[in-house]
Amino acid sequence: MKKHFALALAIVGAMGFFTSCSDDDDSPVVPGSNLEAKTYHASSDLTLSVDGTANTTQSVVFTPASDGTATITLKGEPLDIASLMSGMSLAADVNPSLAFPTSCVIPGSAEASFKVTLSGTGDKSTFEGNSTTDYCTFAYSGEVTKEAMTLSLSDIKLKNTSMAGTYSTRELDDNFFNVLRVQWESEKNVPFLGSEMPIQDLVRVVLVMPIIPQGDQTVAAGAMIPELLKSVTLGEDGSITAKYADTAVEGMPVTESPKGYARYVVKDDNTILVFIDPQAIIANTVKNASKGSSVDMNSLIEGLVTNVAPMLVNGVPVNYGPRIMDEDYTTKEPVLDPDTNAVSFYLGTETLLPILKTIAPIFSDEEIVNAIVEAASKDPDMAFVAAILPGMLQAIPEVINTTSKIEIGINLYK
Repeated sequence: MKKHFALALAIVGAMGFFTSCSDDDDSPVVPGSNLEAKTYHASSDLTLSVDGTANTTQSVVFTPASDGTATITLKGEPLDIASLMSGMSLAADVNPSLAFPTSCVIPGSAEASFKVTLSGTGDKSTFEGNSTTDYCTFAYSGEVTKEAMTLSLSDIKLKNTSMAGTYSTRELDDNFFNVLRVQWESEKNVPFLGSEMPIQDLVRVVLVMPIIPQGDQTVAAGAMIPELLKSVTLGEDGSITAKYADTAVEGMPVTESPKGYARYVVKDDNTILVFIDPQAIIANTVKNASKGSSVDMNSLIEGLVTNVAPMLVNGVPVNYGPRIMDEDYTTKEPVLDPDTNAVSFYLGTETLLPILKTIAPIFSDEEIVNAIVEAASKDPDMAFVAAILPGMLQAIPEVINTTSKIEIGINLYK
């Protein structure tokens, strides 16, 4: 009897053991439960695509929660200026700690955070869905493990598409205002041919001077713009693309810039924020600088970081409004184009003046001025102004420091 009772207890115990194991096996595994908070970088363990195009300039902060969700924060990788300038003559003079922050690939945000619901196991999870920022809506999908993340962004669309469309240039007529917007008011004038000229008038004169070689003749800078830039398209997805003449190819065929180099959002009824590739800006800023220049390059670049970096993260404020047709010489008030499709896109005083003040010391540097004058003297079309260039260039710092208004831009037609 005792043996039978002991056997029954053993069977009951065994059943309890297996039942317990079965209960453990049936308990749900929370997706991502074995994943930890981590930052993934497009340069190493992050594979990122935007509308099917690979992107290598972003990072993602992945923060899982205990309930099977996670927060994804997308932001631009800082741009190392010293690495960018590697191999240039100025590289040794630049503070290696200087870096430009960059913006999120989703336009309108320094960074974009969105919550996702994870599916899969504790070690490998997938996610997909739709999200929104202040300026955009978009779709996402991806996969994440401890080692790597894949993230795809698609269907990006601006909430405000009022400025979306294609804007083209028109041929220059007898009034250069047809193409360019130049408004520059300063207390200081510039010496020119024995007298003084307001900086605004001088810029306008330079733009209509035939100084750019084209075939067997020379043409004005203002006249070249319609030949080089054909159109600019502001997409409903926030992209900015341009059709332009490729000057590096014989015959200058029209080509189109790829998406991703520039994006925009509509901030208000007078401003769009443009997000651009900082690497191209910095390379262009330093590539022609003089090796022997007395200009403090660290101060110059630090000034640019101070003034330009916030715009690289938060967008360059580009104003837009009616095209200025002419100027009333009695009242000095601008005459606006009644054509509502004529739109002037321009950088205003608040954007341009701090940058101009940063680079003003360049025009006080004797070696840089001499290099500009020497280059001008070698050009038959510019040689006649080489003698007056030093005085003109040396006046620029005071012109900048006494500037009260400056607007530089281009007129396009929607």
